[in-house]
Amino acid sequence: MPSTKRRTFLASVGAMLAAVSGCTSPTSEQPAHTVSVYLVDEDDPREVTVAVEAENGDTVFNRTYDLSEHNEADEDATFPESTAPETVVVTVDGRRFERDWPGFEQPELPCNGQNWTGIEVWVSNEDGEPSVRIEPNCQHVTVS
Repeated sequence: MPSTKRRTFLASVGAMLAAVSGCTSPTSEQPAHTVSVYLVDEDDPREVTVAVEAENGDTVFNRTYDLSEHNEADEDATFPESTAPETVVVTVDGRRFERDWPGFEQPELPCNGQNWTGIEVWVSNEDGEPSVRIEPNCQHVTVS
């Protein structure tokens, strides 16, 4: 195969591989918040629902997790950064916990630059009752 044809062929194969692997133009991606959920006491299985509400009251994220010793974490679920999250509602085995989204009172906290606030939801057991701790995290994550 002549050199020119080989380069053309290789270039077209490379373009096809990039498209198939998801390496498309970054203009189709948008910034995202993340939600990670962790079960601290793995011996105590829990059904956990995490919902995030925007400033206008709309639910912008809602997911249910069945956490146990075989599935003790679910990391980095995403929803668009443009949704302005305000409230996190976590339900553990039917018990409701409501918290402010980290940084809602001071939007510049805890992230800056091209990183966006996400949350880590830690579910544990206090005297037989579920408890929830929410911590912020900062990541540069996008969704297509």
